[in-house]
Amino acid sequence: MKTPASIGILSPTRTAPCLLALQHLMDACAAAGLNAYELGKNTVNDPVLGKPEMILCLGGDGTMLSSALNASSTGAIMGGINMGHLGFLSACGREEIEQLVHALADGSFEVDERAMLEVRKFDAAGKEAERRFYALNELSLTRAQTGKMIDVDVELDGKLLNRYHADGILVATPTGSTAYSMSAGGPLMWPTAGVTCLTPICPHSLTSRPIVLPDAVEITLRPRERRGRAGESLIFSLDGRNTYPIALNETLSISKAPNPLRLLNLPGSDYAARLRAKLRW
Repeated sequence: MKTPASIGILSPTRTAPCLLALQHLMDACAAAGLNAYELGKNTVNDPVLGKPEMILCLGGDGTMLSSALNASSTGAIMGGINMGHLGFLSACGREEIEQLVHALADGSFEVDERAMLEVRKFDAAGKEAERRFYALNELSLTRAQTGKMIDVDVELDGKLLNRYHADGILVATPTGSTAYSMSAGGPLMWPTAGVTCLTPICPHSLTSRPIVLPDAVEITLRPRERRGRAGESLIFSLDGRNTYPIALNETLSISKAPNPLRLLNLPGSDYAARLRAKLRW
């Protein structure tokens, strides 16, 4: 790969370990002759220096999820230096900063393209909302009130798949298969596989199982009134971070987003080894 011309560094958490790692990273980049500068919180565009070719995030997966959409829209490569717990998205831990900077300087780093979800919302008349939504891990559709089930019709390319009676429905990317979907009983998927997973959350049927679909399929979710409870509200959430209301007569259309996230890896990265380490196999 080509050495990045500019590197923006995101460090939204200002704890002592993060600040020490930030200083270490800045010093290592300067010593290697890399053009690195700190970005504002959850942004990928510096008002003076412009858009960096690469973004390095100091934190956990949440830090990267917060900026994934902005990075994918600009085409910037995003890499994580894990300061949290699991760190499935991270390129390395803070103890590997020197190794990371060396790989950036000599161009030996690797890049994966990770699919994202594009979500469109339609009202009762079929009019699309002006805003479109995006997720790197998953979309979840649930009741606003915890502990209550939903009824939702799921269509694939306009054809009915099933009416689910469940606590909720998840639509997950391969990247998101190790997040909420895994906790709900969904399968692990190789991160570069061209698939999407539909996972019911605690379904009220023994035969309602997760389904792996080609990522070219358009998935439509149509919430239905459940046993006369028309007044109860529903919500959909993106990557477990941003939550929005949805009415029973509205629909969600989920498809593969046009722009993937370009994710940084150290040279010789081994996803199987990462699974063994993170999941303690």
